[in-house]
Amino acid sequence: MENQDKYYKGLFFGAIFGAAAGTVMGLLFAPRKGTETQMIISGQLKSALEKAAEYYEGAGQEEAYSNEAKHRSQEIIDSARDEARKILDEANNIIRDIRGTKSLEN
Repeated sequence: MENQDKYYKGLFFGAIFGAAAGTVMGLLFAPRKGTETQMIISGQLKSALEKAAEYYEGAGQEEAYSNEAKHRSQEIIDSARDEARKILDEANNIIRDIRGTKSLEN
């Protein structure tokens, strides 16, 4: 078990080190100047942040729609439950009336 933990630790740190080394090497041997690369990276970062903000705002609207849908569906369920209770009560009253008339006839 201890060897397995060491294996996964080594794998994790190796992956982190490899990713860091790859990033550094990629930046060092990039075909563009550092300022161009920084501009590209900052542009992509801004774009990603804008998309994330749009997604977040959209998720908030979807949540509002979802809450409204939940509220409406709960109203429908409650209404249906009330109607079902009324129908069941009426059916029970009819059954009692039928049983009552049968007992009077006998």
